[in-house]
Amino acid sequence: MRILKWIRLLMLLPIILLTLLMTPRPADTDTAVFKGQHAFVMTEALAMGQGITTDGTYFYTAGAATGLHVTYLGKIDVASMTMTAKRLNPLPEICKKRGNNHIGGISWYDGKIYASVEGGDACPACIVVFDPETLEATEDVYDLPADAFGDGVPWLAVDPDTGYLYASGWSHADTVYVFDVNDGMRPVRSFRPGGIGELDRIQGGEFYHGMLYLSQDSRDNGTRKRLLRLDPGTDAVTVAAERDVNGSHIEAEGMTFLVRSEAPSLFVLDYNKAVGVFLREYAVASIR
Repeated sequence: MRILKWIRLLMLLPIILLTLLMTPRPADTDTAVFKGQHAFVMTEALAMGQGITTDGTYFYTAGAATGLHVTYLGKIDVASMTMTAKRLNPLPEICKKRGNNHIGGISWYDGKIYASVEGGDACPACIVVFDPETLEATEDVYDLPADAFGDGVPWLAVDPDTGYLYASGWSHADTVYVFDVNDGMRPVRSFRPGGIGELDRIQGGEFYHGMLYLSQDSRDNGTRKRLLRLDPGTDAVTVAAERDVNGSHIEAEGMTFLVRSEAPSLFVLDYNKAVGVFLREYAVASIR
């Protein structure tokens, strides 16, 4: 088994090196300092091209190739930064039969993974719960109202202090919806975000110290991608940081936080569809 692992690593190494050479190092900005990256290719990239979350020991990732009707979940050991497990097409049968074919943002909360799941045509968007140990779906599937999530549910995030799950639609979303995961996904409230206003092209979110941070695949800033901050107390949205991903072909995907040496690191998935997925680490001055 160990020999097979080494053989596989040697086969992947040239591809990973080529991936790194083809993608320039991201530049620092005034608000986000690049600390390092790990490249993932082939099926591992497929298992992490959409969402990411962590329990502090593992990163959990989600991916999808919608045209091929393929979905994935992955599990990465934080210490070694190696993918230790992945599960092909993990959605429950009810989702597969009706056409759910895309896993987007994910969030770890209280020993479970909550995933935003979409489908084409009249197939309802929903929230599916997974077991982080096995990456298998539980029996918990929560359909979302079509009038609120008509263009899908690209991201979600659970507030660890309240157990409230936040989500919105994809394109120019003017409303954020809040559900209670500890009460059968009961709707709690909805609100229109203030500050910079509507949320557009949000790919993932995560809470840190009571604030909700959102990864935006913004296209109006050249090679820069925004990290937004939503204050649940005031419902205001501000720009927390901008990252320079050094390439207009890079798509910003999910994000999470990991505390290292008492300081939080921002981890973001940047998807270079030509070569693979980068798990990039940043220090953000405004996040303590």
